[in-house]
Amino acid sequence: MKKIYKSLLFLVVAAVPFLTSCKDDNDSNPTLSIPSSFVLNTPGLAASNVYDLPNGSVNLTTSQPDYGGWPAAVIYAVQVSLTGADGSWTELGTTSSSTKIKANGDEMNTAILNAYKAANNDETPEGPLPIFVRLRAYLSNNTNNLGEVFSNAIQIKVMAYEPPVELTLPTSIYVCGNSIADAWSTWKPVPLIWTKEGQFYTMIYNNADGFKWGNKPQDWFGYDMIDEFDNQVDGMEISADGDGNIVFSKPGWYVLKFVTAIEGKKVKYTLTVAEGKAYAIGAAVDNGSWSGVEMTAPADKDGYWTFNNFTGSGEMRAYIAVPGVDWWQTEFTILNGNGDLVWRDATHNSDSNWKDDVGEEYSVTVGPGKIIKVNFDRSTGIVEDE
Repeated sequence: MKKIYKSLLFLVVAAVPFLTSCKDDNDSNPTLSIPSSFVLNTPGLAASNVYDLPNGSVNLTTSQPDYGGWPAAVIYAVQVSLTGADGSWTELGTTSSSTKIKANGDEMNTAILNAYKAANNDETPEGPLPIFVRLRAYLSNNTNNLGEVFSNAIQIKVMAYEPPVELTLPTSIYVCGNSIADAWSTWKPVPLIWTKEGQFYTMIYNNADGFKWGNKPQDWFGYDMIDEFDNQVDGMEISADGDGNIVFSKPGWYVLKFVTAIEGKKVKYTLTVAEGKAYAIGAAVDNGSWSGVEMTAPADKDGYWTFNNFTGSGEMRAYIAVPGVDWWQTEFTILNGNGDLVWRDATHNSDSNWKDDVGEEYSVTVGPGKIIKVNFDRSTGIVEDE
């Protein structure tokens, strides 16, 4: 059945010529006739073709709905459905004013994926998927869907899938645990190893309660999120507790080295665990041999790592020992000699020395009668007289 709109409705259609004759009666005025449907053609190769949605488009053709002979300007919107049932249709955002329509592949892919996931517990389709397509036509230059009519539905086969995500190496890692600063509250930043993209290191005290980690605070990643463990501590075992925490079988100071790599469609995480050791080095140590001399570790996380075995005077140079990494890549200093630890990085690159390369506030003079005291748990330190 057709709907008939007379006289005044022609004003909304820009293409209708202005009628000037007062003598014409109402029956001779143009009328807008709304058809019950119109034809969407099935693509010629639809039976054997599979459309790769994220990488292309779907070409459709139709004939303009018969609006009673009106030369109307028509807009076509593409709708898709998994079942063709009423209420199941999703309309794509891109429309066309031509009867030759290039349906947007990305939009169609998103619509189909969303519908499929909603019906299949968030699973994604595997292999070709039959779907239904129809058009919604309406007159242009109006906001009330005037002239709205739906075409027949056709069926085609598509490949709908999640577009590949361009992976990048993480730029940050944090750790949180019962024996890290404020228990299960502090998310301690893990510095990048200088010049090693995607590699991170830190010193922690770990007791039997373990720790979590993440790329940002509150991630709460645990044992299962590490793809590979490299345990370099004799007599110590790494395991997961009932909460998924990473647990070391012996309490003590440990160096953590996170190495990330892109493998296929995921980022792989390798965690190397080594005995915690820190060293002083430089002109004021070991007669300026630039051989590191080990600092003394405290008994627990609240104590200070210390060093006072100076053989001369000079700028403080110190580092955490990390397997497979040179000393200068994990070097640190103490801001103003009494404050936060500052790790060597792109902003604080002490290539020659801290004073000339970074600034005076990063340069600490040490020598006989001085002692370095470092709290790796809180990432603070002080150089003071013994």
